[in-house]
Amino acid sequence: MMKIRYSKERLNSNLRIGIFFISIGIILVLLSFVIGEWKEISILSVGVGQIGAGIFTLILYYFDNRKQYLTLENGELTKNTLRPKKIKLKEIKSIREFAGDLKLITDKTELVIDSQIIEPNSLVELKNELKNYNLK
Repeated sequence: MMKIRYSKERLNSNLRIGIFFISIGIILVLLSFVIGEWKEISILSVGVGQIGAGIFTLILYYFDNRKQYLTLENGELTKNTLRPKKIKLKEIKSIREFAGDLKLITDKTELVIDSQIIEPNSLVELKNELKNYNLK
């Protein structure tokens, strides 16, 4: 099994954003206890929303870090999203490269791979693996 990894910048930015949202949320919740209600906007509810967004972003970071972007196993390429997309490498008819994306085309489906978010070493491995199938 070969994993095509996300770039460290993408993973670290998700982690930082999650921590930032949770921090702002905690500050707003604490402020709501000190200040009380604020005209028509409840600082407490905004803070809880920020904490929720931060937790969601940290879950996304954990999922991305654990699963990584693509998995190549038994001649099948899987794009690890909440609903994984799979494509068999033997069924690929053509590969097109446009604006930093790789588009794998079969008779039935297309799979778009964003090469901007892939770690450089993993991108080289992926391209080498795709070259093994002699596709244009």
